[in-house]
Amino acid sequence: MLVPSCDTTHNYEDMTDEDIVAEARDGSSDALDYIIQKYRNFVRAKARSYFLIGADREDIVQEGMIGLYKAIRDFRSDKLSSFRAFAELCITRQIITAIKTATRQKHVPLNSYVSLNKPLFEEDSDRTLYDVVSTAKVSDPEEMVIHREDV
Repeated sequence: MLVPSCDTTHNYEDMTDEDIVAEARDGSSDALDYIIQKYRNFVRAKARSYFLIGADREDIVQEGMIGLYKAIRDFRSDKLSSFRAFAELCITRQIITAIKTATRQKHVPLNSYVSLNKPLFEEDSDRTLYDVVSTAKVSDPEEMVIHREDV
């Protein structure tokens, strides 16, 4: 477990983003806080150009912050890319993925269900859809095949 020593103070303004990210990945919570604070307005600016129906503006900003955190976690200094360019890509991808996920029609059947306990008619509240479905004759596939052979 890394324990920050009290006598070391870092002046992060004099360091490159890549060096700060390296420190954050090595366990420095001060470096992590600094880089997140530094890029917070950048994330807000990126999130401003996106819209999600039914979501608050802060939801999109939070998705962007998740993208920033992933950029810090996954950045590799041996690649020919600056941290800022990599962070922009990660932030944008995270926001777009969140919007695509939220607008998919995958859960429409679950969200537009019809309750079996709902009354069939407004005036006849005693009878439900479940009563109608449960009283219908259920055909047994085996019986149907035997009946066809008999015919």
